[in-house]
Amino acid sequence: MSEHDILPWEGLVVNMAAAEVKETVTQSMPGYHEDEDAELHMAIGMSLEKPGAETTEDTMGDNTVHIDEEEQAELDQALFLSNLPPDMCDEQLAKLHWGRVNGANSAQDPFLDLIYSAIQLLECGEPDAVSNIRGLMHQAVGLAPDGSDLKTALVENLSDIESERKIEELHSTAVQLMEHFQQSGEWTATNNAVQLMEEVVKLTPDGHTEKAGRLSNLGNAFLHQFEHLGKLRDIENAILVNQQAVDLTPDGHADKAGLLSNLGSAFQSRFECLGELGDIENAILVNQQAVDLAPDGHADKATLLSNLGTSWLNNLGSAFINQFERLGKLGDIENAIFVTQQAVDLTPDGHADKAGLLSNLGSAFQSRFECLGELGDIENAILVKQQAVDLTPAGHAHKATRLNNLGNAFSCRFKHLGDLRDMDNAILVKQQAVDLTPDGHADKAAWLNNLGNAFQSRFEWLGELGDIENAILVNQQAVDLTPDGHAHKAAWLNNLGNAFSYRFNHLGKLKDMENAILIIQQAVNLTPNGHAHKAALLTDLGSAFQNRFKRLGELGDIENAILVKQQAVYLTPDGHANKAGQLNSLSSAFQSRFEHLGDLRDIENAILVNQQAVDLTPDSHAHKAAWLNNLGNAFSRRFKHLGDLRDIENAILVNQQAVDLNLDCHAGKAELLSNLGSTFQSRYQHLGELGDIENAILLKQQAVDLTPDDHAGKAAWLNNCQKQGLRTVYHPGHTKVRQ
Repeated sequence: MSEHDILPWEGLVVNMAAAEVKETVTQSMPGYHEDEDAELHMAIGMSLEKPGAETTEDTMGDNTVHIDEEEQAELDQALFLSNLPPDMCDEQLAKLHWGRVNGANSAQDPFLDLIYSAIQLLECGEPDAVSNIRGLMHQAVGLAPDGSDLKTALVENLSDIESERKIEELHSTAVQLMEHFQQSGEWTATNNAVQLMEEVVKLTPDGHTEKAGRLSNLGNAFLHQFEHLGKLRDIENAILVNQQAVDLTPDGHADKAGLLSNLGSAFQSRFECLGELGDIENAILVNQQAVDLAPDGHADKATLLSNLGTSWLNNLGSAFINQFERLGKLGDIENAIFVTQQAVDLTPDGHADKAGLLSNLGSAFQSRFECLGELGDIENAILVKQQAVDLTPAGHAHKATRLNNLGNAFSCRFKHLGDLRDMDNAILVKQQAVDLTPDGHADKAAWLNNLGNAFQSRFEWLGELGDIENAILVNQQAVDLTPDGHAHKAAWLNNLGNAFSYRFNHLGKLKDMENAILIIQQAVNLTPNGHAHKAALLTDLGSAFQNRFKRLGELGDIENAILVKQQAVYLTPDGHANKAGQLNSLSSAFQSRFEHLGDLRDIENAILVNQQAVDLTPDSHAHKAAWLNNLGNAFSRRFKHLGDLRDIENAILVNQQAVDLNLDCHAGKAELLSNLGSTFQSRYQHLGELGDIENAILLKQQAVDLTPDDHAGKAAWLNNCQKQGLRTVYHPGHTKVRQ
């Protein structure tokens, strides 16, 4: 979850009022110039450097001139009088002079005492200064001569102070509501905060020193509301008011970098919703500007470096990650790791932001691992995310978030290595995240959804019915907790539908597949055209139709599968990181229809789009081996249909490439070896060369050996291997061979 800045309010009324009162007593008459009283200021300035002093020193020499308390009092009054308009100053000086001439003890005018006391209170900056001076100002207004310019000015300034106080009370309440939301996740707090902040901005005049900060806080409130409700107008408003805040703030202002960072957060959130490349480019641009404006050693330099994207703790690196996920350019994820590592290194141990920065660094390592499959990256991701969890005290608002993120890293390593301990750890920490989050919290549904995905992954490995039952249960809870119109409702529905699909594959109950199609269709319908996730949802819907087709053989299902998967491909622009995956999935649907109808055009299309998927994917990509494996399967199917030896040669070639690209420790290695063995077997059946069947047996034995005993597919590999290795086959035209 994002942690956006609410800019602090410190002593606004005091500072503003002090300036205005001084302006009142110095500028209530036109034509007044400070240099008219320069001599008076010079004469008394030194005596007022220490208000309670009884003596002052002559800096022109070593002689000390002693003045008594009465003289000091007169000098104090003279300083105040020097700031009055000329005619008023002259009048009061005349009174002082007349008192001296007549030997009278000149008592200070009560009005002047009040004004002088008010100025002292305002300048001292005490917490209760504002409430105290309001009373003094009211008395001063009563003592000022009726009809005088001074009285008019005092009334106007007192009105301004009262108005500012009311505005700040509204603003303070709104900030408290946002802090309450961040702690409790109670979404109604954001709605109330937005309404109050809109009123605050409306009441704050243009040119006010806090206008930009209040606009930025309103923008962040809109952003929080968008993240919870998913209404596009909220993120549009967030960008609008954050841009206004930036435009109002001159270069060189201390708050400029923070305002730019908040604007970057808003751009990134809209990118995550709509997938428009311009938004993530703008996010990186303004967050880079924020980093450049912060000098080395600046207190927020580390958080700005981490940022470039979605908040003071997530932006620069986060934006690079999002652009990487959109375009798949390795340079972006390298930049993300680089700047986030800098942020971590700049942040001392014990700093409140250290845990958040470590968690973000872990996310960057994980993203690179998902692209390249280098084990060191996921090891680093788990390491730093564990540090983030350990640094976060119990009861902290982000403890659950960091536990959830750590669980995601464990899940990711499990999918790569197949070590069941990783999945057990993933479920453990994700369950902790759920348990720490109260019902009604904005993040509760997300943690339930992720826990459901972990149960589903373990089910795929072990085939234990309890896991898929739990997956459906918690995914259903996530859906039920999420209101219609929420930005994530479609995603939670989609994951619930996929869980039903998995149970269908295990138990074969048609009701599960009916539920899967119904629910995923709802997810698609809830997602507007142009949304970044529309294509992925269409692909999952197509896969559900394809699964039902495999069970019932109804041609309408495979037609629908191909239709919606084609839509997914068309919706995914060239250059998008997911384009190859959409093409690969479409190829699978074409192959299914080919197996049913035998229409050569389908297998031709399958090979065509699968080849495109392979060509779009660099060798270093974690999914390259999977796309090559599927392309090999397509060549094998066409070979079986046409008997063209070139197809089985191509199948062996690309399946071998898939095996070579995949590490022995990868959980999917066994399947790749088994498929390569099947291609050798097919060529043996065609040519009868003993080397091919020996290779087939060897490869399938390796697949069995790589598969842990607790894996659900172990029995299938053994059965497959035994069929190939123990039976005697007579191939027409060839010698009987013991396999």
